[in-house]
Amino acid sequence: MNSRFLLFAIAVLAFAFVISGCSKSDSSTGPEGTAPTIPTVLFKAPNTTSTDPNVQEIKTYVSVFNSFTTYFAPFQAVKPTQSGNAWQWNYPLATLAVVLTATPQSDGSFVWKLVLNGVDPSDGVSYNNWTALQGTTSSDGKNGSFKAYEENKTTFELEFDWTTVNSVLTGTHKEYDNGAFTGRNVIVNNPDNSGSMMLYTGAVNTKKATWIANGSGQWWSYNSSGAQTGTGTWN
Repeated sequence: MNSRFLLFAIAVLAFAFVISGCSKSDSSTGPEGTAPTIPTVLFKAPNTTSTDPNVQEIKTYVSVFNSFTTYFAPFQAVKPTQSGNAWQWNYPLATLAVVLTATPQSDGSFVWKLVLNGVDPSDGVSYNNWTALQGTTSSDGKNGSFKAYEENKTTFELEFDWTTVNSVLTGTHKEYDNGAFTGRNVIVNNPDNSGSMMLYTGAVNTKKATWIANGSGQWWSYNSSGAQTGTGTWN
């Protein structure tokens, strides 16, 4: 199971654990002070009902971007505790301990880490304090950078970054194969609901799309040498 599917499985298991009423964390008393906000970011696809396959492709990539936030969603239902100056969200899932930690930094940002220890009850895979995901968020949560790792390894499987400048949200999703960079996707959301998407295979831009506030837009495709191979529009 790669880390993307693993983290999704954790989210599902954790959510089921909470709604079943079995989580002991729900009754814990929160420490003094304010815990950081769980990382959350939401990207928007073109606001159109067009069935153009290029629009559907954009919506798929936007869903991939937004799935990052779902990794953390179950922890919203648990009260964190403090360990030193760090905050911890704990999920004892049968034979697997899942711990999310946020450590404040001097500039107000937070360092996050998701650690697994024990045996996954869904497939029997064992973890020895394995870091599945780690990264940082700014004090206001408008900027973040995370890395996910291959199962039981320290090699990258994916990176996810987002920045917010003058209300313009930009996200970059990078993928790796055995630690080697293979490509990235970049999505930009403007405050007026216009936006753009750029797909790269390695360092080569192979797809580009832009759209305006009403959801209509245009796309371009390129080959591995960067030469344009197609273009079109949608409404």
